[in-house]
Parts: sequence; structure tokens; C-alpha cells
Amino acid sequence: MGYFATPTEATAAPGRVSPLTPERITGALDSRQWNYDTDEDGDVNGNWDGHLFYFLRMGQNQEIFMVRGRWEARIPLEVGPSILPALNTWHKEKLFPKAVLVDFPDDGNSRVFTEVTIDCEHGVSDEQLMLHIDAGINTALQLFEELDRQFPGLQTTSDD
Repeated sequence: MGYFATPTEATAAPGRVSPLTPERITGALDSRQWNYDTDEDGDVNGNWDGHLFYFLRMGQNQEIFMVRGRWEARIPLEVGPSILPALNTWHKEKLFPKAVLVDFPDDGNSRVFTEVTIDCEHGVSDEQLMLHIDAGINTALQLFEELDRQFPGLQTTSDD
């Protein structure tokens, strides 16, 4: 195996990097005794403080790991543009999460989604995986708290 070779489960030593698998993601969540579900596509998701989070593997070889959050608020389409300065300020002051406002014209609302993404092509240690999960959830929750403060009254109680 070369210096920068991608490890396999068989070649990875304990405490070292190994391939990102769905079992490693759920194992990380299990290690914290966190509740989560797996949807029909095999994507792992859970709810933190009323906000939906997905733990996604993407890329040609499923080597990209993304923690994607969704602010619970349903933002009327006409209100959406007023959210953008808050997101831009966040991006200027913070490294992550990346946040986007997505319009859903069919239901007349916009939603804010967050993303924290890393490339695990050469593997990831258990510690790195947990650090990434923590960063994805905690920084998104910080943004959602700020949005709650700046835009009171937009929050919902829906779990969808």
C-alpha cells in the first residue's frame, strides 16, 4: 500500500483511517446513544432540537461525507429575500456551516439548509468522523438559533 493509498477495511489499523461506510456513520451515532432513522434510500437522518439532519455519503465512490441540516422554519416565499443578509453575514463571520435558502414554489415556502462536507476518499478515523458529525450538527444549531432570534415567528412544530 502506497503512502497515499486508499485503505480498505481489511488494511485499516484500529485508531487509523478506514473507509466511510453506513455502518461507521450509524456506529458513531450509536456511540453517543443518539436516536436516528434510515430512510428507504439508506440515508441516515435524525432530529436535533426540532431540526432534521441527514448524514449523507456522496460522490462516485460514496467517499464524500455531508452533514446536512434543515431549519424547521417554513419561510413564506415573499419573506425569503429578507433572510439572505443574515446568511451572508454568517458566511462572512463563520467557516461553517454553508447555508442556502431554497425556494419551494409548489408549497409557497422557502427553507434554509446547512451543509458541512468532507472528502473521505483516503478514509477517516472514528475520531474525525465524530468531530465532523459534531461540527455539522452544532454549527447548524448555532445558525438556527441566530435565525430564530432574528426572525421570530417563522418556526413551526412540523416534523416533516
